[in-house]
Amino acid sequence: MTNSEKKTKAFDFLVIGGGITGLTVSSNLAIEGKKVALIESRDWGGTSINRGATAKKAILALSELHHKIEAFHGKGFDSIPDINWEDMISHRDWLVEDQRARAKERAISSGVYTFEGQARFLDDHHVIVDGQVLSADTIVIATGSKPRELTFEGAQFVDDSGNLLRQHRKPKEIAIIGAGVIALSLISSFTEAGVKVHVIQHNKGVLRGFDRELVDTLVTRLQSKGAEFHLNAEPIRVCKEDNGFYSVLLSTGTSLIVNGIYDAAGRVPYIQQLDLEKAGISYNSKGIKVNDYLQTSKKWIYALGDCCDTPVPKLTSYGDYQAKYLANLLFGHRNDKISYPKAPAVTVFSIPKLGQVGIPVSQAKTSPNHYNIKDIDMSHWQNYRRVRDDLAQLKLVIDTSNQQVVGAEILSDTADILINYLALLINLGASMQDVQNIIFAYPSIATDLYGIWT
Repeated sequence: MTNSEKKTKAFDFLVIGGGITGLTVSSNLAIEGKKVALIESRDWGGTSINRGATAKKAILALSELHHKIEAFHGKGFDSIPDINWEDMISHRDWLVEDQRARAKERAISSGVYTFEGQARFLDDHHVIVDGQVLSADTIVIATGSKPRELTFEGAQFVDDSGNLLRQHRKPKEIAIIGAGVIALSLISSFTEAGVKVHVIQHNKGVLRGFDRELVDTLVTRLQSKGAEFHLNAEPIRVCKEDNGFYSVLLSTGTSLIVNGIYDAAGRVPYIQQLDLEKAGISYNSKGIKVNDYLQTSKKWIYALGDCCDTPVPKLTSYGDYQAKYLANLLFGHRNDKISYPKAPAVTVFSIPKLGQVGIPVSQAKTSPNHYNIKDIDMSHWQNYRRVRDDLAQLKLVIDTSNQQVVGAEILSDTADILINYLALLINLGASMQDVQNIIFAYPSIATDLYGIWT
């Protein structure tokens, strides 16, 4: 037996990536009694827990509470308290550390063997991590994504937007590159805390893919809180000044002086570090190439989540969906190609929130013979009026051939709740009578479905 053979640890399954996707698939496999190894190179729980959704929503919780107190100023509250920045970030730290530890503990309690370090392929059955060689009959890659590399002068001074959530000292003024789902969530929370935010977007596409009217309403609200949108603009130079501030020169000629500049302009697959060539795995700029069974060019190696090239949004919900599918596929519980719900729900966790499900309003507007759009002002409905949700608005997309609702977009403080109810009804093809036959708790957001689903 050679020295390298002595070092090799063999497993039934090897999963690379300890984010939500990797944790889900590895735990499901281990519960079935298989020997599973899980490798994480940075933080257990991945981007979602440490720098993404969990971290953002920890801060959002306080920002939303502040937003509500502000709405009731003079109607129950005599004054509006300031958000204590250090306490807010400490709350974020507590939640992230708690969820990170629980993520790893759940994997271990499921019987998963955990390894920490950077994994690299040696061949199509072996990887090495921190000097330890691991082998498996089946390998799953779930390494996620990383920020897109910026190329303008001074790009080294631009930080990842995820690190903005770790700032224990409150900045007075910051700049964020990008105006997508991640950026709008950060902008909402930080302006609510009294931070001036400059939003730099290379085109006019704030929240591209969402209804323009609802987006414009959201943007106007954010502007009133201290956000300044620089559209059709790009950074061309960033300099660090002697006083610790950063100067940002935009393509429009505008110059900004800020405490920090953060990138939320998009992400790319995190795969270059894996030495995929040694395993003969094909990939491109969009990620690892996979078929409809999530198999790579080597049929016993699979890829899922943000690191693979699939025609679905790079969101935690999709990665988790793929992980559950793959676990069932590998155990023979199913043998069909992966298919996705016809009407997935998405929410921008801004203030107020913006939800979307099914056929987007923007798409429906290009086919007026096929779709009708129904606008509903919900701000006067009891559930919204009582909490002073003055911007609450709903748009339904209706198929003209059968009068079925096939899409919806909502702007509201509770859009994340209502959009999921609508996703359930749309995916199940529920009729008006189906909804009327249900007795919902009253008064609740669900009871609004009686007035919506007509």
